[in-house]
Amino acid sequence: MNRQPGHHIAAPIVTTPGLIKILLKAVALALILSVVLLFIAALVFYFTAVSEKITPYLVFGVSLVAIITGSSYAGKHIGTRGWLYGGIVGLIYVILMLATGIFIRDSVAVNLNLITKLFLGFVFGAIGGMWGVNR
Repeated sequence: MNRQPGHHIAAPIVTTPGLIKILLKAVALALILSVVLLFIAALVFYFTAVSEKITPYLVFGVSLVAIITGSSYAGKHIGTRGWLYGGIVGLIYVILMLATGIFIRDSVAVNLNLITKLFLGFVFGAIGGMWGVNR
C-alpha cells in the first residue's frame, strides 16, 4: 500500500450500542458453533468405535475453534482493538460454559484450573480478534 507521510488509515467508529450488539453476536456465533460441533462429535461417538476417552480433548478443541471464530467475527466487524474485544468474547464464552457447568454439577471449584480456563479463553479470543481485524 502506498501511503503518504502523515496519513493513516482511520479505524471505523463503532458506537457503544453497536459494539455491544457485535460482541453479543460474536458470543452467540461461538456458542452456536460449539453446539453444532459437539452434536456432530456425539454422532461420531454414537455411530463409531471412537473412544470416549478423547472427549475432554475434543471439548477443548471445539471450544478453541468456537472462541477463535467468534472473536474473529468481533474483530472483523469492530475493526480495532481486536485483542481486547476478542479477549472479551473469549472470556464471556468461558464464563457461560462455566455457568452451564454449574447447572449440570451444582458447583464450580475456584482453583488453578478455573483461572487457566479464563486465561486461555482470553488469550485465544485475543488471537482470534487480532486475526479478525487483520483479515
